[in-house]
Amino acid sequence: MTISEEEIRATLTYDCDESALPREIRSRFVRLDLGDEGAEFLRRALATRPGRAKTAMHRVLRTFVSDFDANGMLDMYPMHLLGTSQWRTLLGDRLGRHLDVGAGAGEVTKTLSPLLAETVTTETSRVMANKLRAQGFRCFEADLAERGVPDPTYDLVSCLNVIDRCAKPQTLLERVQTGLSPGGRLVLATPFPFDPFVYRGTTSGEPEERLPITRDSWERSVTRLICDVLSPLGLELESVSRVPYLCRGDASRPVYVLDDALVVCRKR
Repeated sequence: MTISEEEIRATLTYDCDESALPREIRSRFVRLDLGDEGAEFLRRALATRPGRAKTAMHRVLRTFVSDFDANGMLDMYPMHLLGTSQWRTLLGDRLGRHLDVGAGAGEVTKTLSPLLAETVTTETSRVMANKLRAQGFRCFEADLAERGVPDPTYDLVSCLNVIDRCAKPQTLLERVQTGLSPGGRLVLATPFPFDPFVYRGTTSGEPEERLPITRDSWERSVTRLICDVLSPLGLELESVSRVPYLCRGDASRPVYVLDDALVVCRKR
């Protein structure tokens, strides 16, 4: 499939129906855009798109190892959420200690880390954990829903596209909240419609815990996330944005796009 950067840009959604949001959430909505770093990611993704041979190799490898390990081994599906300048606009600078939960290969971690005094990562994939260490990040190989937050406390915890692929998302969020310093912030992103499942080796299945988020409009889904999941944990909303989570594609499609909600909350 041949598609231009302009055609991809035309599909990206940063707006929402603000009238469908409760007033207290509507007042916190921050509209973002692709930005220079996002545009550069798109250009690189189109220029370095894997061909049929690598895509086929990835498909075969997935029958022996997890999706995450296969992605790490072949450098497939790198991702972009925001550039450093956009993170700075949302969060400020010199933010102290940072924990990036489920950091993957570190593409998004690298855009956040310049704002922090220290960044620590976690990963359940050994391949991804090794890639993070190779970039200089300290990485704990752990599922925080099972082990708890390592080496607390943190001034900022990012949990980006994790709760929809986590067996125990409620437990994970509870433990993340306890790992925040007083007044610390959680940055959470997840795609809507909310469609959770969990990779277990080479297979996938249902999560053990279900968050009270149904497949609904973006506005209703983000309202449920904020009011029914985050607020009961003692997390107060600072900002919410609609952000396409971009992923370099493969032989079938040049770029994949997830329709994310990006929520910043502060621990009361």
